[in-house]
Amino acid sequence: MIIILAICFIIAGCMNKEKTITLAQIKDSFENHGVSMSEEPGLHPDSVFSRAYNDVTPRRFVIDENQIISIYVYTSSKEVRKGIKDFENKTAAADVIPHTIYQIANVLIFYLDESFKDERVDLAVAELLSLTK
Repeated sequence: MIIILAICFIIAGCMNKEKTITLAQIKDSFENHGVSMSEEPGLHPDSVFSRAYNDVTPRRFVIDENQIISIYVYTSSKEVRKGIKDFENKTAAADVIPHTIYQIANVLIFYLDESFKDERVDLAVAELLSLTK
């Protein structure tokens, strides 16, 4: 009986394993959709999109030479939700520039879309979401 219970726990543990996304997969998806990404040379420490949330510091990129994207890679989707809550708490009184938040499994992306929103970003995110199903 104990052996059967142990097998059930092992199977349940394997079935509940959450899929995760890597920074390399994110870069590949953006490149597949024609969005060039280059590491932002100078982080702006005062920017709310440069700060650590839930103890994770973002990697910041310039996409298509004029827009900024901040990527936070957490260990799980639960940690992402904590990161979003931390962001909301720390920026509640701030006048934050227009942005879009994407949550993909263990990844949190802030896309700063002040001037225009590039549809290719949505396509790249949709591709990443399909990897988690």
